[in-house]
Amino acid sequence: MEFRVLGAVEAYTAGAPVDLGSRQQRLVLGLLLLEPGRALAVDRLVELVWGSDPPASARSTLQALVSRLRACLRRAGNPMDADPPEVIEILHTGAGYLLRVDPGSVDVHRFTGLVARARQADDERAVKLFDLALTLWRGDPLADVAPTVVRDRLCVGLREMMWTAVEDRLEALVRLGRSRDALDELSKLLAEHPFRQRLVGQLMLVLHRAGRTDEALATYRELRARLVTEFGLDPTPELRQMEAAILRADATLDVPLDSPPPADLVRRGSGDPPARPAELPHAPGGFVGRGPN
Repeated sequence: MEFRVLGAVEAYTAGAPVDLGSRQQRLVLGLLLLEPGRALAVDRLVELVWGSDPPASARSTLQALVSRLRACLRRAGNPMDADPPEVIEILHTGAGYLLRVDPGSVDVHRFTGLVARARQADDERAVKLFDLALTLWRGDPLADVAPTVVRDRLCVGLREMMWTAVEDRLEALVRLGRSRDALDELSKLLAEHPFRQRLVGQLMLVLHRAGRTDEALATYRELRARLVTEFGLDPTPELRQMEAAILRADATLDVPLDSPPPADLVRRGSGDPPARPAELPHAPGGFVGRGPN
């Protein structure tokens, strides 16, 4: 079976959709799929499904929802027919409910695995792996089952991980000399998300390398004005350093557009890791939140 939570909560077996029942049933399944193999306390599940003022019957209703989910999974097919046999079951433990399932059958865990592999790969392979990872996103996690407040509470880190993957992919494109491809994508992304400061820095670098330094500096000034006006904030130190490097025409910025970076800029020595001059550092990975950027 295949499970999806990056968008609507769905399940498929042999390519056919599985009827997972009511919205509340799908929400319970989605919550368990986010953390397979880990018991979620009954009280936490009740709070996430019904909010801070659950009905008196919430615990017994949760038990009924889990029972119906078990029936849905059984009707979807006998996992023991698989080779090797699948183990998909919802267990009741002393701490709550636990879903036993292969994380590789859940899109969110395939996404995190592909991103981890991409960060260990060379740039050509990394772009392909990031592409595979990002195609798994069909919308906001738990989009059709959880209210906005629950999605914001549970999924802010997943959203940030997705954005970091987007930014890492674009950085790899630039290092590969595919700056024109990156420029098109950066322009579209920043039109919709103007406060992603790492994207702004990447756009500044690509514009400068394309001989469009005035546009690169104007991009920085526009962001700075927006940040001050809307949030009373300054750009990040990394972005300020990028502006200063462009103003002083720092030679490390001058990698030719759409050509691989020179070898002496890629590696400092046979035993050293790749150097990445004139690029913003990676945003923190993991399930963390962040203010406007």
